[in-house]
Amino acid sequence: MAATFLLDDVSPKVRVTLAEALADDENAPRPVILALTEDRIDIAATIVARSPVLSDNDLIDLVGRGSHEIRSAVAVRAVVSAPVAAALAEVGGRLDIALLLRNPGARLTPNVMVRLASRCGKDATIRELLLERQELPATARHILIEKIGDTLSDSGLVAALIPPRKRERIRREACESALVRVLAGAGEAELAEMTEHLRAEGRLSTMFLIHALCAGRTAFFAEVISNLSGVARARARSILASGRPRAVRALIEAGGIHRDLSAVFCEAVTIWREEGGDIPGDAGIFLRLAERCRGQGDLSDAGHALIDAVERLAISEMRQMARAYVQELLTEAA
Repeated sequence: MAATFLLDDVSPKVRVTLAEALADDENAPRPVILALTEDRIDIAATIVARSPVLSDNDLIDLVGRGSHEIRSAVAVRAVVSAPVAAALAEVGGRLDIALLLRNPGARLTPNVMVRLASRCGKDATIRELLLERQELPATARHILIEKIGDTLSDSGLVAALIPPRKRERIRREACESALVRVLAGAGEAELAEMTEHLRAEGRLSTMFLIHALCAGRTAFFAEVISNLSGVARARARSILASGRPRAVRALIEAGGIHRDLSAVFCEAVTIWREEGGDIPGDAGIFLRLAERCRGQGDLSDAGHALIDAVERLAISEMRQMARAYVQELLTEAA
């Protein structure tokens, strides 16, 4: 009763003292705590940031109708549950999200991180905080790759120097190259989720798939073919690993790859079989595929165009390997 009486005290100093006294008390009277969350912003923030009396439903409600300061107070609580973090991810501002990502007590599920990447991926600070997280799912990494590509492509300097069509091609190739590297660390569950995500986004282009296959992302390629063809995952992997050439080609075509191009994919599958099924993703694989396909007389015009693109990928891979090698030498010299 005394605490309730103090809620109406004219002096804010009294209510500040009351909030400080009750903020960490798990036995504090709930009606008083709820009333203090409606008080002046500094008083309310003290309670919101610290009180164990507030439930997840209380906090979600505060996130939805509260001010920026209140959302920030929720974001810095000692423990932020997954439902509360999800609410912040939906409506939080830049500062709220940054505080949430810096909070070691925040429980961020893969879906929340994907949502944050989608909503705030163009913000450099939030993007950096997300990328620092080892548990960041591959889908979120792909979204961030696309956000970076869009940001660079839309910059005034790039737009002034590079024609639109060439700019879009460079952006697409750079994003696909980065995504191929992200796939290297993805687990089986992530590969399935990533495949569905890329399919929904319309990103499973022929060029991207041949790039992934030549780079040794064979598990991802099998997941894609299974997803697109409707063939069971285990069956698709078995055919790609040890099936007859005609069965491999039929499976690839069932996945939506045109017959004019399926021969190139079959040749790539043959190469990774020769390498033991786990290609290290260097430029030699791309060049070997191009050389073999050039020797086939029945390659279609579309097939030749795909091989031309594979050779461009080989050059890109060689340049990246050279840059990495030089950087390693410079690091050792330093």
